[in-house]
Amino acid sequence: MADEQTKEEPKKKEFSERVTQLIALSALFLAICATFASLKAGAYGNKAILAQNQASDGWSYYQAKSLKENTYKVQLDHMKMNPSLDAEAKAKTTEKYKSTIERYKAEEKEISEKAKAAESLRDKSLAFQGRFAEALTYLQIAILLVSLAALVKHIYFWYIGLGIGSVGAYLFISTLIDTL
Repeated sequence: MADEQTKEEPKKKEFSERVTQLIALSALFLAICATFASLKAGAYGNKAILAQNQASDGWSYYQAKSLKENTYKVQLDHMKMNPSLDAEAKAKTTEKYKSTIERYKAEEKEISEKAKAAESLRDKSLAFQGRFAEALTYLQIAILLVSLAALVKHIYFWYIGLGIGSVGAYLFISTLIDTL
């Protein structure tokens, strides 16, 4: 009977050391994924901020062009109502104002498209940032559970940590693929 106990102890010890190594490796893998998820979440957050700034700048520029266009429209209306101007000067100025108004309209369209593109980039970046942050949350919880398993020597925490970590790793990898 004593022989059987001595044979089982090395197996238990060997199994315990092996499990500890697996726990450490899984914690390492989860930490690596969490690090990259954190970097990606930060990068897409920054990208969203820059895109928002570009969109805001674009809409401000659009507004400035719109104000200039309206100023020319008012001047055109004023000139039409002013009978004291000679017809030739009036026609020349009217044509100049109309072409300027058309140019502003074309510029406004181009500026609007760029601002909308920046808003679209902002929205996509925020979506990716949110998904990476969600993955990071799952990965951090998994790291905590895996670490707890090593500390209290209960394998159930490791299994739960691996399950939650799998969700986090899946979210991280699927989001990473979506960004390509």
